[in-house]
Amino acid sequence: MYRATSGIHIHFAHHVRGHAGPCISLHGHTWKFEVTLEARSLDREGFVVDFDHLHERVLVPVHRLLDHSLALGEQTWAESRDLLAPLGQALVTTRMETHGNLGTPQDAIEGELGGARNERPGGIKVAVFPFTPTSERLAEWLYGVAHAAFADDRVRIACGRVYESLPPAEAVAEFWGPAGGTSPR
Repeated sequence: MYRATSGIHIHFAHHVRGHAGPCISLHGHTWKFEVTLEARSLDREGFVVDFDHLHERVLVPVHRLLDHSLALGEQTWAESRDLLAPLGQALVTTRMETHGNLGTPQDAIEGELGGARNERPGGIKVAVFPFTPTSERLAEWLYGVAHAAFADDRVRIACGRVYESLPPAEAVAEFWGPAGGTSPR
């Protein structure tokens, strides 16, 4: 069995709806998102999947969705978007005193990626998910995004992995595909 893993670092904040501890507050991490693909045979070029294709079709769009955003679940977004708009406007307007203009909006995705989308209340970037964005749920979501992009009769998505914190004190969540799922050949 061949396995290929690739990842990308992303800086973003999130809120864990209903959390009993400190994650109820908006807080950020330097995350790492990784995808592991596997196959019993390699393609004509000798790859499970070319790393460039994995980056282009999965990791870069994930980065564009999340980089320097606030990740929220749909329910929290619905309840807070009207409050976030004036806050966003106040934050973005500070560019006027430094640069004399409002600058260029952050890179984001158009449409949806695995059911998630970007919103721009008051000019700040928010990533809205159909679930509360915990590391475990984000790992499953990443698995689904990779599955939609690459799973076929030869390639199987083995794992979506999300590092919520990096060394020296790593915290990692993983979602592994079903053992009886698409069998790589």
